[in-house]
Parts: sequence; structure tokens; C-alpha cells
Amino acid sequence: MQKFKGSISVKAVLENDRRESEILYVDGKKRTRDFAYIIAQAKKRKVPVVICDKAKLNELADGPCAGILLMAKPREIESLDEKMPFEGFAAFVDGVEDPYNLGSIARSLYAAGCSLLILPRRNWDYSEPTIVKASAGAWEKLDIAMLEDVKVLARWKNNTHLTMVCAERKDAVSLFEYDFPVNTLEVIGGSRRGIHADLLEQSDANVYIPYGRDFKNALDAPSAAAVMAFAYTRQYPFTEKED
Repeated sequence: MQKFKGSISVKAVLENDRRESEILYVDGKKRTRDFAYIIAQAKKRKVPVVICDKAKLNELADGPCAGILLMAKPREIESLDEKMPFEGFAAFVDGVEDPYNLGSIARSLYAAGCSLLILPRRNWDYSEPTIVKASAGAWEKLDIAMLEDVKVLARWKNNTHLTMVCAERKDAVSLFEYDFPVNTLEVIGGSRRGIHADLLEQSDANVYIPYGRDFKNALDAPSAAAVMAFAYTRQYPFTEKED
């Protein structure tokens, strides 16, 4: 069972229904509009709500939890289906092992309008509460798929007619001069291993992030993902939908 602490994480889990919530614990002395909303969301989903004191709550949470704690099951993330239709902005991020970094990446990608995050298959169950917190809830909002083999990603890209844009300096153009197609798959590798050779062979365009000074080292994955994502958003800014 996973323990989600704090109103932002708890709210994101309940609102997005990506996982099964088991029980919500709330500090009986907390009286805020945010907590009232969360309790209402829990009851709407038939999640039991238990009122307890701060000491008991912190004991259940294995530490401070800002007055609210949600017990929930791990999110079940399916493998990428190479025949799955898709339009818009997707991102494949490789080489990320730290949950805080993954949360930061999910936060930037979601804010920039990314609809699908693809990751190499790995069990993140133990780290998901940290990822959700670091992403400010964006992890629960994003569609996510796991990848067993990079060749599946290449076939999916071709089947959906996405343009694969790799963050790779070889044979590259400046990111700020590149015109992204509407339907784009951004590929971002870790600062050490980079992008898998099989994907580079399938790349439709390579782009590099121009620096403001002479600096020989690569950006870390969260920074590169943010810059890449918002370069796409600059061309396709978000507009509020009319009711």
C-alpha cells in the first residue's frame, strides 16, 4: 500500500482516478476549504474517511504529513501498444533513475501540454508517492506508458505518423530554430547514456539546446525535458476551451 501525504498529492490521486484509493485519514483539528473538498471527493468515490489526531496521523504516515494521508494501491501502467492511435505531443524519457527527477520531468511536460509520457519499463511502485509530490500531482494527470523495447517505440511512431525529434547534437539544428509539427514525439536521454542508437536511426530530426556561454557538459534530464517541452509549447500555446 502506498502513502500519499499532503493536500496536493492526495487531491491529484482522488481527482484523476488512476489508482484505487483505500482509505483517507484527516487530522480532526484541520478545517480548511481544501480539506473539505478532498473529503467530499473521497466520499464521492466511496473511499472511507477516518478522522484522527495529529499524533496518530503522523504515526500512520511514518512522519509529518501536513494533516492528511491517503492510502492507495500502486498505479497500473500498461506497456506501449504500437498500434495505439495518438495525436499531439508525446515524450519518451530515458535514463532517469531518481524519483524526484522523474517527478520534476512529469511536472514540466504536463505544464507544457504533453499528453503522453513514455518510460522504459521499471517498477516505480515504492517511489510513486515521492514522484507524485515532486510533480505537484502532474504524474496522476498524465497518460503514461511503459516501454519494453525501443523498437516498439519506433514502430509506434511510424504507425501514428508522429515526427520523432531527438535531443542529440550530431547532425542537429538549434532547438530555437526548429519548427515542430503538431504531432511530435520528443526523445530525451539521460545526461550520461544519451539516446539509444536504434532510436537515433529512426529520428526525423535532431535538435540541440544552444547555450549562452561555452559549457561542455550536458544538461540534466529534468532541465533538458523542460526546455524541449516548452519549445514545442511556444509554437502551440495552450488556449482555454470554451464551455
